[in-house]
Amino acid sequence: MVRQAHHERLFLQAHDQRGIHSAHPELVEGLNVLNNNLHSAHCRACKERVREILTLVYGECRVDHSFPWSAQPQAYENSLVGDLLQKIQTELGNFRGHRDFIKSAQVPPCDFYISDPPFILEFDESQHFSRPRLVALSLYPDQIDVGFSLSHWKKLCREIDANDDQPFDRDERRAWYDTLRDLVPNQYGFKPTVRLYAADYPWCSFDARSDQDLDIFRNLLADRLPRRLKKSFS
Repeated sequence: MVRQAHHERLFLQAHDQRGIHSAHPELVEGLNVLNNNLHSAHCRACKERVREILTLVYGECRVDHSFPWSAQPQAYENSLVGDLLQKIQTELGNFRGHRDFIKSAQVPPCDFYISDPPFILEFDESQHFSRPRLVALSLYPDQIDVGFSLSHWKKLCREIDANDDQPFDRDERRAWYDTLRDLVPNQYGFKPTVRLYAADYPWCSFDARSDQDLDIFRNLLADRLPRRLKKSFS
């Protein structure tokens, strides 16, 4: 109960001080054991803790994994997401007039890949919540099956309004590649892409060896993680 209360305090702090993480340093001091620094908005230990938990639950978790999936919308014109991808590409280009933003031949690597069951998990930091990303998300149909709260992600885009102009179309590029990671995996039999927001919680506070922490992690994700038949949270 003590550890759970500690996690609840951290959760409330993360939401009260979204993106800042410095209101009560006594609660987060020492959490980042990977680089011996305080927990921050770009905490490397947070991603490492998430990897450890995913590995424990699913047996294997690949980091920065690449797939031979095209980044061009034309490659999906005969698929269920073909028309949607074409519309998103067009609207992203119309938003600020930056139309040549697809620079990669393939979808860039994902943050985490689980093979059984197959799905990817993205760990979104603040730069992913931009106006171009909002343009793309606003075109997703209401019935789309994704492993994150579409309304929450759109709200974060409005609140954070990230702007990365190095290079000038970086936000369009990032929004497009995030769109591909959301929509393309399903065409290859993957479960819906799961997304975590880095500032939603000090993820580095988790101990993958703790059953209670695994329970809290699952509850934070509101059962968005796909279930594995032989080994799962339940």
